[in-house]
Amino acid sequence: MKNICILGLGSIAHRVAVGIQAAKNAQLYAVCSRSRQKAREFAQRFSLPCFFDSMDAMLQDEKVDVIYICTPNSLHKAHILKCLAHDKHVICEKPMVLYTQDLVECFAMAKEKHRFLMEAHKCVFTPLNQKIHQMIHEGIIGKVHLIEAQDADDVWVQKKKVSSWHFEDEGGGCLYDIGVYPIAYANFMAQSSIKQIQLMDQKMNDDFTIHAQANILYENGIMAHIATSWVSKMENTAHIYGEKGSIHCHNFWKNTEAILMRDGKEEKIKVSMKSDFTGEVQHAIECIEKGFTESKVMGLEASRQILQVIKS
Repeated sequence: MKNICILGLGSIAHRVAVGIQAAKNAQLYAVCSRSRQKAREFAQRFSLPCFFDSMDAMLQDEKVDVIYICTPNSLHKAHILKCLAHDKHVICEKPMVLYTQDLVECFAMAKEKHRFLMEAHKCVFTPLNQKIHQMIHEGIIGKVHLIEAQDADDVWVQKKKVSSWHFEDEGGGCLYDIGVYPIAYANFMAQSSIKQIQLMDQKMNDDFTIHAQANILYENGIMAHIATSWVSKMENTAHIYGEKGSIHCHNFWKNTEAILMRDGKEEKIKVSMKSDFTGEVQHAIECIEKGFTESKVMGLEASRQILQVIKS
């Protein structure tokens, strides 16, 4: 059982907390925020033993084993390196960093300090997507030829008149925000490294991306088409097409049901899940208990290939 402290109280922190508390091998031990009042209220809400209002206090607590970083994207690298320097294991919300060289630096330090580091891409660890991944591996739908995945939200319409991290130079853009979900999903389901990428995007005032589409060709011949947007309310769906059938899922990063089509018949794929964040947390703790410094599922190379698509 490992003690986890959440660093940062962005909107996602509450959902992360629920996921940690549902994990079998982890305990939500504390929260850290610059606002002492917010940290106290969060700790009370989730019945936590303690809370911190400074990183230094958090890092000095020997009972903190793992830090789950939920701070703004532009702060991720500095926070990762500081936590690793103090011998803490780290799970960092996506995007972990914005540049490949920073990614390499962070994982190199994790290896040097013999501490675990993972980018938190929850969609590859949900029970449903783990099951679909296994079904593909077992050949249930035959050889896969095409993966389609898209995730969109009209965040630009909703937030363009207010201050938001979405529109900051460091860490903004729909590819970093929600585009990583279809990219991570396609990469995970393809079970192969990337061979070729064609990406097209639209930017707001040549600043941050508000709509993007990409075609990806993998070394094993599978093709993927991904789309993401802040200006269009597209259906948030994923489709996987094989020679013997296909799999279809709405809200693919958090759903518990999908449809399997084969032989002209429709079958339901169903799993149970308390939180879409629990799978990634349990996986990370399992890796830590085995002495790993990175995940074999979402390690340096997996994170690098996601950035490869974004930066293409």
